[in-house]
Amino acid sequence: MKFNVKDMTCNHCKKTIEKVLRSNGFKDVKVDLDAHTVEFELNGRDKSAAKRVIETKGYTVE
Repeated sequence: MKFNVKDMTCNHCKKTIEKVLRSNGFKDVKVDLDAHTVEFELNGRDKSAAKRVIETKGYTVE
Protein backbone atom coordinates (compact mmCIF):
# COMPACT_ATOMS: atom_id res chain seq x y z
CA MET A 1 0.00 0.00 0.00
CA LYS A 2 1.26 3.48 -0.78
CA PHE A 3 -0.07 6.82 0.43
CA ASN A 4 0.93 10.38 -0.38
CA VAL A 5 1.37 12.47 2.77
CA LYS A 6 2.25 15.96 1.54
CA ASP A 7 2.66 17.56 4.96
CA MET A 8 5.56 15.31 6.11
CA THR A 9 8.60 17.54 6.28
CA CYS A 10 11.17 16.20 8.76
CA ASN A 11 12.58 13.19 10.58
CA HIS A 12 10.12 13.74 13.43
CA CYS A 13 7.27 13.31 10.92
CA LYS A 14 8.92 10.18 9.56
CA LYS A 15 9.40 8.59 12.97
CA THR A 16 5.86 9.50 14.08
CA ILE A 17 4.26 7.86 11.04
CA GLU A 18 6.50 4.79 11.22
CA LYS A 19 5.70 4.32 14.91
CA VAL A 20 1.93 4.77 14.60
CA LEU A 21 1.66 2.36 11.67
CA ARG A 22 3.85 -0.31 13.27
CA SER A 23 2.07 -0.06 16.60
CA ASN A 24 -1.22 -0.63 14.76
CA GLY A 25 -0.03 -3.83 13.09
CA PHE A 26 1.19 -2.60 9.71
CA LYS A 27 4.47 -4.09 8.45
CA ASP A 28 7.49 -3.04 6.37
CA VAL A 29 6.84 0.68 6.80
CA LYS A 30 8.98 2.90 4.56
CA VAL A 31 8.73 6.68 4.58
CA ASP A 32 10.25 8.79 1.79
CA LEU A 33 10.34 12.41 2.91
CA ASP A 34 11.54 13.72 -0.47
CA ALA A 35 8.66 12.07 -2.33
CA HIS A 36 6.20 12.59 0.57
CA THR A 37 5.15 8.94 0.42
CA VAL A 38 4.54 6.17 2.92
CA GLU A 39 4.68 2.53 1.80
CA PHE A 40 3.72 -0.43 3.98
CA GLU A 41 2.17 -3.87 4.07
CA LEU A 42 -1.44 -4.03 5.22
CA ASN A 43 -0.76 -7.29 7.09
CA GLY A 44 -4.45 -8.22 7.03
CA ARG A 45 -5.54 -4.75 8.06
CA ASP A 46 -7.83 -2.40 6.19
CA LYS A 47 -6.57 0.47 4.01
CA SER A 48 -8.97 2.90 5.71
CA ALA A 49 -7.56 1.93 9.13
CA ALA A 50 -4.07 2.90 7.96
CA LYS A 51 -5.33 6.23 6.68
CA ARG A 52 -7.17 6.87 9.92
CA VAL A 53 -4.16 6.19 12.20
CA ILE A 54 -1.93 8.51 10.15
CA GLU A 55 -4.59 11.24 10.22
CA THR A 56 -4.90 10.95 14.03
CA LYS A 57 -1.34 12.29 14.17
CA GLY A 58 -2.36 15.40 12.21
CA TYR A 59 -1.21 14.46 8.72
CA THR A 60 -3.23 14.64 5.51
CA VAL A 61 -3.37 11.38 3.54
CA GLU A 62 -4.06 11.45 -0.19
